[in-house]
Amino acid sequence: MLQILDVWGEGRIVQRMNGHDLVTGFNNAYNLNKAGQRVSNGPATGEHIPNLIVVYEYDAPDFPLDSYQVPHVTLMGAPITQHVAEEMCRVVARPGKIYLYDPNEADRRRFESVAFAQGLQLLGRFAPAKLDPPFNEITLLTAYVYRAPSGPLPRPETHQKEIPNG
Repeated sequence: MLQILDVWGEGRIVQRMNGHDLVTGFNNAYNLNKAGQRVSNGPATGEHIPNLIVVYEYDAPDFPLDSYQVPHVTLMGAPITQHVAEEMCRVVARPGKIYLYDPNEADRRRFESVAFAQGLQLLGRFAPAKLDPPFNEITLLTAYVYRAPSGPLPRPETHQKEIPNG
C-alpha cells in the first residue's frame, strides 16, 4: 500500500453526478483535516473522517508530521495558503511527489512559489486517468504533479583566501 497524505481529505467519496461517478479521495490514505470536520458529501456525509490526522486551523495549520516522511501528498480542489504550501513541501519525502487536483490558478501559483524555492520540480499537468494507481482513480479534471528532489540540496563549497599576516 502506498503511503498517501490527503490534505483536507475526507476519505474515498464516490458520488453520482449528471450520470457519472465523481470520485475523490483514497481508501487507505491518511486524511489531514481540521478537528471536528466530518465527511461533507457523498454517501458517508456526516460520518467521521477515516484515518484522520487532526490540525486545528485551516489557514496556517502545523502538520503534526516529521519532515520529509510522506512519499505522496495530495490536495483536491481546496484552497492552498502560503503556510499549507510550506507544510506540504516540508513533509513530502525526498524523493516524493505532490499531486494538486484541480487547483485554482492563484492557489497553484502560490504553491509553486514555495515548491520551486524548495527544489521541487513540476513533472507536468495530467488528466488523472494518465497517472499510476491509485492516483488515476480520481475523476477531477486535471492534476499537477511535482517531484521533490532526492535529498537536501548540497551546500556549496566555499573557499576562503588566505590573508597574509601583515
